[in-house]
Amino acid sequence: MVFWALGLLVAFVPLVGCAGTQALKRRVGPKYEAETRSWIAMIEQRGGSGMWLVTRGYHTGDDVIAVATNSPLSHASILDLQGKTVIEAIGKGVIETPLDKFLRESHRLVLVQPNTWTPERGRVALAKARAQMGKKYDYLGVVGLPARDSWYCSELAAWSMGIEVNRKGPKHVLHPRHMQRYGAVLFDSGQRDGKPDK
Repeated sequence: MVFWALGLLVAFVPLVGCAGTQALKRRVGPKYEAETRSWIAMIEQRGGSGMWLVTRGYHTGDDVIAVATNSPLSHASILDLQGKTVIEAIGKGVIETPLDKFLRESHRLVLVQPNTWTPERGRVALAKARAQMGKKYDYLGVVGLPARDSWYCSELAAWSMGIEVNRKGPKHVLHPRHMQRYGAVLFDSGQRDGKPDK
């Protein structure tokens, strides 16, 4: 039902050519691998467990969200810096994904430090998020009808840091692009261009 509704939204969004209004083709090859490695280096230098990785991904779901909402960002996840993984809510539920795989499937990366983050609070947030692994995706939450025992991506990330979620109504949907309202941007890669970021 939600995909049908999002499909209607996509049909009526005028396509004007920005990164939020078009499907993206995944970029591969040595120069893009080097760019991914530079992103990992930036995360290792500036990041901490429990921080958020907000991205524009290459998956169909990313395209639907970005086009339907005219946004350059489409996904949010929780970083496990020590384990080199992310905890994320995707269509098949809450899972853990290796960091390098996650970044290869991203067109843009924004590292956000939540406002209340400390190393200890980050560890607690990561543990909270990991405890939700296996829970279902909150399909109705993305249209303002959240369920208590399921999660969409940015909902899980915000909740892990103690931000109130599960409020009904479209105005309370927490889009990935809104995550910067709740924290400081420590790194923004811009769109993937095959050039390592410094």
